[in-house]
Amino acid sequence: MKDLNMGLESRGDLMRKLDDDTAMHLLQYLDTTKDIASASSVCRSWRSFVREGQLWKGLCLKEFPEVRTFEEDIEEDQSKDLPPAGSCGSSVKPNLERKERIYRDLFRELRNKPMDNKSCIREAVSASSTDNYPEESIVQTLHPRPRYHDEQTPSYWSSTGQRDVNHPETLTYNLVSQLCVVHEVRIRPFKAFFQFGQPIYSAKNVRIRLGHVVKSAKTDCDSGSTKDYVWTYESPIFNMEQVDSMQVFKLPRPVLCVGGILQVELLGRVQTQEMDQLYYICICHVSVVGWPLSDFRARLTGEPPKFCLEYRGRYKESQTGVHGVKQNLVRGETAPEIWMSFAISRVLRRNRIFLNSL
Repeated sequence: MKDLNMGLESRGDLMRKLDDDTAMHLLQYLDTTKDIASASSVCRSWRSFVREGQLWKGLCLKEFPEVRTFEEDIEEDQSKDLPPAGSCGSSVKPNLERKERIYRDLFRELRNKPMDNKSCIREAVSASSTDNYPEESIVQTLHPRPRYHDEQTPSYWSSTGQRDVNHPETLTYNLVSQLCVVHEVRIRPFKAFFQFGQPIYSAKNVRIRLGHVVKSAKTDCDSGSTKDYVWTYESPIFNMEQVDSMQVFKLPRPVLCVGGILQVELLGRVQTQEMDQLYYICICHVSVVGWPLSDFRARLTGEPPKFCLEYRGRYKESQTGVHGVKQNLVRGETAPEIWMSFAISRVLRRNRIFLNSL
């Protein structure tokens, strides 16, 4: 690889004929992981331009503008072979190589696939109001069915009754990680099977908020306040249908939730209760489709909301074979031994097929 780089440089590097600003500007047009990884592998000067231009961070910002909230970034090497933090072998390395590694791996995790069969909600935090606590508290919305296993006990959250049809309600949840990519939110209104006519107490509209806590969170699931949070993202307002089914509210784009707080805002009321002629909103189940960033966490550093991105530095062994080669190409790792292992495995496989055909 060293000889290859020297050969490329000796034949003339186009980037060397340009001033640094122009070369950096041209590389900013690289907008895929494959392009950036390929540019990093051309020669030393190109790799230097990729690092100094922070192209991996730029790629994160293009698809996930929430990355702008990271004012700092540090790396915590959790390798067993290294000394503990604070010793002379501290793993915090504030340099361009570290930034490249952090944002390259961040982008890889940001582009993961959603967890299909598991909600990203860890726990219920608070509801703006509750009619009968705890039987109708927000905790009931974590149960996936409108009834428990005995098929008699209902599972739902209910707001207090209101005469104003425009009175809003909110349900606030903690996600499974401080950093989660949210793809869509699924909500099922509650059908009161025990009331005459089996009315469905849905809301008229729904809006999703993502953000973080600004002061100590309250432990009571029904005493939260919007003043406890800073919202870094608000979705468009979605229409909710008055039907007994799981309704999907897909965000316009995948959104990085920095802080791990998600709030469902229920706007407008459509159903009165026959007993008191008040408007209620009742929700059977809420789930969040997305994925957590397992190798990263966020730490609040100041106001306005700025965070320190902490990379836990899980250095995993490179996989071999076709999948391993593709994975390492995306990550910018094109070591000759990986290609050699891949080539040998292909030759052995071809010879095995040939021998079996005799």
